[in-house]
Amino acid sequence: MPPRYMATVTCPSCRTRFQTPVEQILDVRVDPGARNRIIGGSINVAVCPSCGTGGALNIPFIYHDPEKEVALLYLPIESGPTEVERQRAAGQLARQLMDAMAPEERRGYLLQPETFISMDTLVKRVLELEGISEEDMAEAQRQREFVVELLQAEPADWPEMVANNESLIDEGAFAFLEYLMQLVASGQQIAEPEKLETLHEFLVQETDIGKVLAQRSEIFRSFAQNPSRESLLDALTRAPDEETITLLVQSGISLMDYGFFQSLVKQIDTAESPEEKAELQKLRRTILDLRDEMMKQSEEEVRERTALLSKLIQSSDPQRLAASHMAELDEIFFAVLGGQMREAQQQGDTKAVEEIQRAASAVNRVIEGSMPPEVSLARRLMAVPEEQLDQQLESAKELLTPRFLEFLEAMGQSLVEQGQAEAAERLARVATRARRIAPAAAEAATERREQQPAAQAQPGDSDSETRTPSGLIIAKR
Repeated sequence: MPPRYMATVTCPSCRTRFQTPVEQILDVRVDPGARNRIIGGSINVAVCPSCGTGGALNIPFIYHDPEKEVALLYLPIESGPTEVERQRAAGQLARQLMDAMAPEERRGYLLQPETFISMDTLVKRVLELEGISEEDMAEAQRQREFVVELLQAEPADWPEMVANNESLIDEGAFAFLEYLMQLVASGQQIAEPEKLETLHEFLVQETDIGKVLAQRSEIFRSFAQNPSRESLLDALTRAPDEETITLLVQSGISLMDYGFFQSLVKQIDTAESPEEKAELQKLRRTILDLRDEMMKQSEEEVRERTALLSKLIQSSDPQRLAASHMAELDEIFFAVLGGQMREAQQQGDTKAVEEIQRAASAVNRVIEGSMPPEVSLARRLMAVPEEQLDQQLESAKELLTPRFLEFLEAMGQSLVEQGQAEAAERLARVATRARRIAPAAAEAATERREQQPAAQAQPGDSDSETRTPSGLIIAKR
């Protein structure tokens, strides 16, 4: 994921100085969620932890979508007092983006990014690229505002309000309501949080879409508790709409073998009425079409991951190339990598084995670099030969903290629950030897960290500050 840095910000209301993460390189291939953060207006927004005052930081950034060969540069007026300084900031961002990419992936369009001084204009450009109209966004905003209005109103007024705004209640409204419920569950403060569940229950019981979603949830819960060909077929025949059928096919595609379709055909043949038979035939056709489409998509993903592995093998800088394809380093990629490795080993192709191992090492370094330190260290220790384990633990003493040992215990329990007994036993041996080697060192390391206060600039330390339109004051790096 592209690096973030911490900016020191001063709240204009209570003068509290705090640190907040800032993004300046947003690459949607590395971090697909960046697109939604741009559209949702949550890029480089800070909220004071003391009084809740917040706003946009108005910091320059570059947005990159390599699939569309587009680079969008946000360069607000606050980027610099002169055009020279603004262009210097633009050039620095473009260089940072290109430096993060493998040489063979750098393209000319990166040197001439589209430049925007207004965030609204940049968001409109992203919406245009994604095929989302401003009307769609405005409708989504009205929907969110209506949910807030419902929460502020008395429950007695809800029936009339919903009846007058029926078009605003769809899956998006439920998703926003559930998002608010998650915020409350995570400790966020929201006005009248007790109304959230009451409103959710009201909409489930009193709206058509609410009833469909409730039925969908019950069907999925039933299937998830006992996933089998029989339970999948039962769930599909009870599905209230095509969206539910699509989701069930996605979840149960591995169960759709000859026996599954044989059972479906049997139900069609024994249908009690022509109407029921027609419905089941339509369902069979829908399932087959969806399955074929998903299998075609899966084959395309395999081809894409195979092409990526080939590029990694040929690249002069496979680690940098892998870093710019983080979102594609998934289960499909590793299945392709494993398959090609086995094939090369079976054929005795030493050169191919070495090339694949080189690519795999680069990918592992990238993945470990994006992981929390505990996960990265645990992965390394699990891969170390038994006779080298103590040496590795000794060299990693500073990381063998109580928190890390607790993490190993939780990870071991998770492996047991997943039925990975061999891996769980290996991890248990790692944890035992880590405890034997590390207690004193871990305690000393914890004490050292506690004795080292985090560096924090104080008011008046520097005149190099910028005031944003929202009043927040950013100390420049």
